[in-house]
Amino acid sequence: MNPGISILIRTYNSAGTLPAVLARLAVQPADEIIVVDSGSGDATLAIAQKNSARILIAAQPFNYSQSLNLGFAAAKNPWVLVISSHCVPSSPTLLETFRVAARNFPAAVNVAYGECSLIEENDISEPPTGWLADKNSDARQRREIYGGNGLALYRRAAWQAQPFDETLPTGEDLTWFLHALAGGGVAARVPQARVLYRNQGSLRHMFRKGWLESRMASQLSGTPAMSLWQLGICWASLLKKWGAARIPASALSRQCAHALGAYLAPKFSGRQNRPAPTAPRHP
Repeated sequence: MNPGISILIRTYNSAGTLPAVLARLAVQPADEIIVVDSGSGDATLAIAQKNSARILIAAQPFNYSQSLNLGFAAAKNPWVLVISSHCVPSSPTLLETFRVAARNFPAAVNVAYGECSLIEENDISEPPTGWLADKNSDARQRREIYGGNGLALYRRAAWQAQPFDETLPTGEDLTWFLHALAGGGVAARVPQARVLYRNQGSLRHMFRKGWLESRMASQLSGTPAMSLWQLGICWASLLKKWGAARIPASALSRQCAHALGAYLAPKFSGRQNRPAPTAPRHP
């Protein structure tokens, strides 16, 4: 029997990408779409209504965990797929790929991550080494498995036992992942489930996002700080993709800003007189 999936999408002025996301979600009768909106002023809510989504309005100020908990509490199915409003499924088979995987998961699996990519990729026939991770996995294997809330399938019963931490400005997905593994849970990677990442945030938003994610990853899991050499490689890779017309100029500039924030965050984390950027106000 195929499990029903509750699709949870957090939105804020997402009209530029939401139609493409919804168009590639081949929902079945047992599925549902839940949109948690943070005060959109564009056509986001009209698009959601047109696609028969259940709309919930998040309280202000925006908080990643609060929006997620609101959607999870309303979900009716045993599995909840969290997908960002700027992550466009690479194929209409995305839901079916997760559905088949969920049907075959060991009982201890409580979260599974797909692949978020800046470019369309076709060579996905083999899963990466370390398809599953638990509390005994080494740090490298955990990093290979963990994928964040751009595209993540959660067992709702596991969320009920451990909701997202609403005291965090960001990093709620990494915190949940680490706590779940520490408690005996298992995380999985589903490489055939893929989305195209097209965040439409401002350069300032992307810089702050990179800054905060870098700091939280360092504090929570000891992730090494990005070196200047790694920043250069990242920028060079982005320029190469843009030069080959594999990503648009908007994605190039936004991802460069994100990488710069991630690089600079550890450099200033010890300076008490310089305030850290506040959390992004919206998804």
